[in-house]
Amino acid sequence: MSAPTPRQADPTGQTPPKEPFSYVSQERGLLTLKIREPALMFVFFLAFTVVGVIFFSMVKKGADQGAEGAMGVAYLILAIFGGLGVIGMAIAAVRWRWKREYVRVMGRSPWA
Repeated sequence: MSAPTPRQADPTGQTPPKEPFSYVSQERGLLTLKIREPALMFVFFLAFTVVGVIFFSMVKKGADQGAEGAMGVAYLILAIFGGLGVIGMAIAAVRWRWKREYVRVMGRSPWA
């Protein structure tokens, strides 16, 4: 087990706050989602949740018209889209607080 590496200090001696969910900013393959800005991430996952609610209401309408088993599918769609959306918005909120603190301490954006 290796020892954790200390965070790099700025030339002014300031140590930047540790990034929560740092895997979001890591360089990965070509086809991976990478949204660095927390506000954009929040909007993306909010839209994801809204799409889930729209799909849920569409399938529920089919269930109300007599489609068998449609309500199970409707709840599954809502759980998947809504769950991922809420988790993504929570991550975006935590990262937004971290970015504000980073800018306050370091005087620049973390991606500048």
